Amino acid sequence: MSSPRSSPHPTAPASEARLRDYLEGEQALLELKCCAPKKLSVLIHDLSRPMSRTLEQALARSLAAGEIPGFWPSDTLMPPMMQRFGLTPAVLAKDPAIHALRTTCNTCSKAGTCWLALRHQASRAECRDFCPNAEAFERRAPPAGSDASGQARAHQCGNCGTPSVRCT
Repeated sequence: MSSPRSSPHPTAPASEARLRDYLEGEQALLELKCCAPKKLSVLIHDLSRPMSRTLEQALARSLAAGEIPGFWPSDTLMPPMMQRFGLTPAVLAKDPAIHALRTTCNTCSKAGTCWLALRHQASRAECRDFCPNAEAFERRAPPAGSDASGQARAHQCGNCGTPSVRCT
């Protein structure tokens, strides 16, 4: 009588699970691309919209590969990225470099990474690691103690809440 043979690949179940997840996400994405492109657009542009992990990963891969027609990262990703750096789209719209910043965003190879990071509320430091506009955003960021428009924020007393430098 022979003993049961062990799997020649001890990680086969994990590999199968990853493959199954990959295929599930790709199938869902393909169905959305073919049958519900408007719903797909909503899913991509609403960074807070809940979705399955497998679809989220498939979308990120597709965005990174530039496979989503009509998707412009500067429209969807740049405004929340600017907010990470304390900027508002209205203030930056007046900056003469906005066209160059938008072009950099639209040609960035990290669109999938960016989309995932913004969906998961990545910090400014995390975004700095991959965003090619991070340095430019940092230079344009308002100084500490001011709001996104660069105006000094009124100090509020921690004791009484009045807008003053010190509580009297």
